[in-house]
Amino acid sequence: MPNHPAPIPGVCVLTLGCPKNEADSHTMARQLSAAGVHVVEEPETAGCIVVNTCGFIKDAKEESIAAILDACASYPDKEVFVMGCLVERYRAELEEGIPEVDGWFGVTDTEKLIALLTCRVTPGSSIGRQDDATGCLSLGSPYAYLKISDGCDEGCTFCAIPGIKGAYCVLDPSSILREAGACMNEGARELVLVGQDTAIWKNGAMGLTDLVDVLAQDERLRWIRLMYLQPEHVTDALLSHMARSPKLCRYLDIPFQHANREVLRRMGRSGDGSTYLGLLAHARRLMPDVSVRSTFIVGFPGETEEQFEELMEFAGEAAFDHAGAFIYSPEEGTSASRLRPRVPRRVALDRLNRLNAVLVARAESEHVRAADSILTVMVDTLEVEDYGGEVSAIARTAGQAPDVDGVTYIEGGIPRGLAPGDLVDVLIVGAVGFDLVGRLASA
Repeated sequence: MPNHPAPIPGVCVLTLGCPKNEADSHTMARQLSAAGVHVVEEPETAGCIVVNTCGFIKDAKEESIAAILDACASYPDKEVFVMGCLVERYRAELEEGIPEVDGWFGVTDTEKLIALLTCRVTPGSSIGRQDDATGCLSLGSPYAYLKISDGCDEGCTFCAIPGIKGAYCVLDPSSILREAGACMNEGARELVLVGQDTAIWKNGAMGLTDLVDVLAQDERLRWIRLMYLQPEHVTDALLSHMARSPKLCRYLDIPFQHANREVLRRMGRSGDGSTYLGLLAHARRLMPDVSVRSTFIVGFPGETEEQFEELMEFAGEAAFDHAGAFIYSPEEGTSASRLRPRVPRRVALDRLNRLNAVLVARAESEHVRAADSILTVMVDTLEVEDYGGEVSAIARTAGQAPDVDGVTYIEGGIPRGLAPGDLVDVLIVGAVGFDLVGRLASA
């Protein structure tokens, strides 16, 4: 490790990958801040850069490696530390291939990294994410990801997560509530609960719906959103609770992955298209306004054209509000990587384009139907135009999860007292792709 005897002025954390990584990065930033380390937004103003990596699939690995190389090349005078899933899987190869990095930390090494940075950084010597009046971090948005579990026991044949994160484990309720309170102190008015499968969270007699109810007692909190619900664990009790809970968003993020029974069994998953359509129909009977998001894998080993056509038909019938697909990636250490025959890349790419066309068209038709309705939205950001001083806002409905779904643009007539995190009613006047356009219903 290179020798840097002089203390460094602040830390910038760059995050790759999923919302679970975002939650880990923010928790670490808060711990650094509590220890007197100034956390900054931009690498240029930092003395140290931390890259929190993803190692889930090939594209994510390549993106993480590119980010590491860019940090080392762009800021040769700064220390660069790398943490997360990619390090957990490929530490030896990374240490040999990128010697410029000052330290490597796997998914269980966060406390070691925090201790190192606390010793290395000059407290309070840069201006960044901390609010100088309160000493707290600023989220920069009215939502925060709240991790409630880690690891996975599901055994999906294509997934490397168990090999990276280990067995499924729940975070203790006291630590979850403590983290939730800290997020709300920093400005969060929506908490997005994340884990490999949030639906099965349970600690003793306390289940997921109990946790939701406890979180909802905080008057500052306006919305709670659940992400990563595996279909076999979406129960009638959970749907019924979602239907009657005033703060739980009527939003289902369910990664179905496929619709053909044989393909799903090779994936190590239960269910089929018919079962999934039944689940969605039940959810929509309980909550006619529920929004549904999903993800799919195309080109899984052995997938035939007939099986893919079954997925296409399912995607059209399911009428997802938001959905995406990706090509199967054979990951080291997974049983699916040994399955044959492999689907040729050109065939898989063609299937990806065809499926995405159906998913986009179906989602757009769902969004067009929202025209002339009044929806409650949460304000994310406000902007004042340079000329005329008119205020515009970007917001989200309960059916638009942050970062992954569309947004709602509020046009004209925005009162200056409106603030990020506020809930307002908006008359929807149009849709542009995945986004909605509206104006304040009271305007």
